[in-house]
Amino acid sequence: MKVIIPIAGVGLRMRPMTLNTPKCLLPIAGSTIIGHILAKLENLNISEYIFVIGYLGKNVESHIKTEYPDLPAKFIWQNEPQGLGEAISLCKDFLTDTEPVLIILGDTLFEADFSSLKSLSGNVLYVREIEDPKRFGVVKTDDSGKVALLVEKPQEFVSNKALVGIYAISNTVELKNSLNHLISNNIKTRGEFQLTDALQNMLKNGCEFTTASITEWLDCGTPEILLESNRHLLKTASPEESLESRFPDCKFEYPCFVGSQTELSNCRIGPFVNIGKNCKIKGTAIENSIIPNGTTLLNSSIRNSILGESSFINNFSGSLYTGNYSAVNPS
Repeated sequence: MKVIIPIAGVGLRMRPMTLNTPKCLLPIAGSTIIGHILAKLENLNISEYIFVIGYLGKNVESHIKTEYPDLPAKFIWQNEPQGLGEAISLCKDFLTDTEPVLIILGDTLFEADFSSLKSLSGNVLYVREIEDPKRFGVVKTDDSGKVALLVEKPQEFVSNKALVGIYAISNTVELKNSLNHLISNNIKTRGEFQLTDALQNMLKNGCEFTTASITEWLDCGTPEILLESNRHLLKTASPEESLESRFPDCKFEYPCFVGSQTELSNCRIGPFVNIGKNCKIKGTAIENSIIPNGTTLLNSSIRNSILGESSFINNFSGSLYTGNYSAVNPS
């Protein structure tokens, strides 16, 4: 099986955090968004990972090659993104006709059982029932549970089963043919080439699809949802060794994570705090926040915050969203 992970987006709703950092590399619960996705695939027999990159793509490529040097990875550029359908079509020359493909959006965190994918013989669309599916592609199933219709962002109610951004396709030839059909005929929905439209074309041409439900879906598109995802992942992670033994003059309310080579002194940390590597934090209280690598925090009280790498925060109380190298009260 090959895996395609599209991560070319700019991440406008996550600015200023994404001004210098691709959204997929934002820190969360002891790793990055892309790190948590890759961890979910460790038990599958993956022959190649294809990353579709664009905005700050060199950063992504460097991170993958450094942090996952043994990963069989290929990087495809989507310089002027025109939708998920276009992103997948750029990979079609690297897909073999007899090998299944798993497509996972690079900003989607999830809990799902992938054991059936080890011997995939059909086409499986992962879904979650939600109250308002208008922002997503949706699937309508028949009485037997097979997919009868796929629609991208329907304005009128079709189904409450939303596509969560995970697609397992064994009919690779038909996928490539349907993507070619979209691109060559300039078929767009809302101004973009949609993967949902390609899948609907496959359905029309006789391909069968089933659905599988996921138990947790965290679409990290906004700072608030990223913090929510951080809370969820910290709660479900294996407990870290007692942080009190590393930082005896600090108090911790779990769950929380502290990276290596970070210095903490006279701090109150937690709950739901992720602190990266090489930080220096003194006299500071932090809760429900993401503090990335290289950050300095002095005599502050931080809550509900996401900071940029190598930020400097001094004598501040409240909530912040900052980009890399930001400074608050530096003198």
